[in-house]
Amino acid sequence: MGDLVEAQGWCVTYSDLAFLRQEVREALESGQIQLENDDAEHAEDEAYGPSIYAEQYIKPVTLQAGKVSWALMQHPDGLDCDLFISHAWQEGFFEFLSKVTYSWPWGLRTAWCCMLANPQNLNISSFLESPTSSPFAVALRASKVMLVVPNRHQSVYTRL
Repeated sequence: MGDLVEAQGWCVTYSDLAFLRQEVREALESGQIQLENDDAEHAEDEAYGPSIYAEQYIKPVTLQAGKVSWALMQHPDGLDCDLFISHAWQEGFFEFLSKVTYSWPWGLRTAWCCMLANPQNLNISSFLESPTSSPFAVALRASKVMLVVPNRHQSVYTRL
């Protein structure tokens, strides 16, 4: 699964994000997502939610699916890339999902977002050995539009 899909095909749809929101909500309610310090204050807040960091939801779910990315778990044959999403990894799941779905450009069908596109259980740093051929660069070149998602903690541009 996913072996033959080029990086620009590691995409999700708008409806996948609604499904992800529900999955995270259920994981939170069942205790699959364990809250930590700052997380506990905002985790059940529908405007913020638990940390978007992949360790507690994305990694375990995709590990069970064979270490594929969440996007390829949803679409094993891949999807053409319309939208490239950049974020800072400092937002809550619900904050991220709300901002992306609210800002999703009309007429675009699919999006590439690193936390969902990259196989989080693999050594992702190896993808960056050649920055111009990294999954990020390949997907960015293939996309029609880029969406930069702000968060309530600090500017996404501080990561650059």
